[in-house]
Amino acid sequence: MRGVITCSGAIVAIALIIMIHATITGNNIREDEVNQSLDSAMDFAFDRMGDIYADTDFTTYNEVKRQQILTDLMQEFCMVLSERVVSDGNIEVRLIASDLDKGLFQIGVTEEYDYPFGGGKGKCYYEKTYSFN
Repeated sequence: MRGVITCSGAIVAIALIIMIHATITGNNIREDEVNQSLDSAMDFAFDRMGDIYADTDFTTYNEVKRQQILTDLMQEFCMVLSERVVSDGNIEVRLIASDLDKGLFQIGVTEEYDYPFGGGKGKCYYEKTYSFN
């Protein structure tokens, strides 16, 4: 009887250790995956955004055309970003600041994602300033 109780206790302890280890490892892997994916996807989306920026005529434009150019650039950025991100999280993109004359853009991207174990939620935020010149 003592052996059965000892073995049962050892099995429960080992199962708990394995579950804790799997949870911690899974959460760390998920966080690294999201961070690397979001960072590289932002850089790639910016490169594609540069193609549109280079094709647009910036010599004469008014405020309406400026807004249209910003809209086109951000739509291209968001489209490419959503194609490149391999995560299943929710992504929010914000244009923090822009200067079309200097070719500067400050973009913030937030991704909320679920951890594989435990049902927890994680959040990753990247803010980068890009320059076309």
